Amino acid sequence: MNTSKIWAMTALTIMLSACSSLPVAEDEFSGIVEINDNWQAVAGNDTAVENGWLDNFAIEPLSKFVRAVLLNNPNYNEVALRMRSAGYTADAASGRLLPRVGANFSASRTSVEMPVENTSNSFSLGLDASWEIDLWGKLSASAANAKSNYEVAKYDFYGARLSLAAQVTQSWFDVIEANQQRELSRRTVKNYERATGIIRDRFEKGLSSGLDLRLSITSLEAAKATEKQRETDLRISLRRLELFAGRYPSANIDVSGKIPDELDEIPIGIPLDILERRPDLQSAKARLFSAGYRAQAAEKAMLPSISITARGSNTSEEFGELLKFDNVFWNLVGGITQPIFQGGQLRYAAKAEQLNFEAQKQNYAQTLLRAFKEVEDALDYDRSLADRVQHIEIAAQNAIAAEEVALEQYSQGLITISTLLQSQRSSLTQQSQLLSIKKQRINNRISLYLSLGGDFTTRSLPDVLENETVRMELNNKGDEENGGISS
Repeated sequence: MNTSKIWAMTALTIMLSACSSLPVAEDEFSGIVEINDNWQAVAGNDTAVENGWLDNFAIEPLSKFVRAVLLNNPNYNEVALRMRSAGYTADAASGRLLPRVGANFSASRTSVEMPVENTSNSFSLGLDASWEIDLWGKLSASAANAKSNYEVAKYDFYGARLSLAAQVTQSWFDVIEANQQRELSRRTVKNYERATGIIRDRFEKGLSSGLDLRLSITSLEAAKATEKQRETDLRISLRRLELFAGRYPSANIDVSGKIPDELDEIPIGIPLDILERRPDLQSAKARLFSAGYRAQAAEKAMLPSISITARGSNTSEEFGELLKFDNVFWNLVGGITQPIFQGGQLRYAAKAEQLNFEAQKQNYAQTLLRAFKEVEDALDYDRSLADRVQHIEIAAQNAIAAEEVALEQYSQGLITISTLLQSQRSSLTQQSQLLSIKKQRINNRISLYLSLGGDFTTRSLPDVLENETVRMELNNKGDEENGGISS
């Protein structure tokens, strides 16, 4: 992508720098990126980015396994817990905007023996209230900052969910490809054994030399070694898949399905959909808001604070007389606090937060550019892989046919052993490459859906968050019933 396509960095910086009342206005996120015509032409239609792409593979065990991973993956659960924690922190910050009310109770007993013995009791019941008036919006900015941090955690959670589903699906197809490579190795060993049998028969009849037989045995033993390696590769892929689900990596999991030969047309839609769909962009935008609100709060910390404090209490020598309110004492105090000299702490803190805000603008712009690059790369790679699959498929078909012809001609003494061995190696190489390139294409297609922000389920984000919260609350309840130990 050349510089004439996107000027996101310059456009974003100019647009955001013009904002004063809020950290950044919502409508400033649309129209700030200049999209080239070539990209829009690639879209081809107005179809939106697909949701539910996982179900398109029509592999029910895969869909079921992804759901199990989302229940048991420790890293994913950690992100979900941090999201909930950020939500409670935001609620706590919002509570600072409201008055604070507290009650107190005290009791004392005093005894004097001289000059006259006297014992007295004192009971006190009081109510305190205080409220800092948010005249300048300092507390509102702090609450908005906490809310933006929750938005960051929410979209980080959503991004982790999409990323984990994509990684699991790609690993699932890695296992399928590893199993197909193992089966190819087994077939290759059988073909080499068949060829070695023919060569041995010709050697015993004096029709071929011992060198031919030794070269054939060498290829056979090498193929057997490759078969063992493929078996190991399969078990490693299975263990990696089990690790996602939080299981012991025993390489004992059933993986079904096949790598599709044909993939649907890419439903891209307009490129600006990325701004609204990608969780990392939404998270970066929330971080930008958070930095702006922190800058506001730091700047307004230098302004006066206005607070109102009220206190009422009732004192009695008898506990039962407290609620009669015969000796009520109350006061109401209003105060203004203005920082005068703190060694420049507030001023420097405000400057630091403002620079952090400016830095976050650059981070958002870079995240935006990276998003476009990922989509461009995935689209380019998808087209390339589609063409490569076609070429290698033709090459593999011809290599298999050539291997059969070479074996037949060698048995008739028409070609040398080197030609036969070359045809065998070519057949194995092309078939193995075909399996690998098909798997690369499906994995790239999953990466493309991820880069476009397409979900692997048709549920909306609010539904996802609600269901995840319910699940975690049920898990917490089960932990409490089990004495805090998960079953």
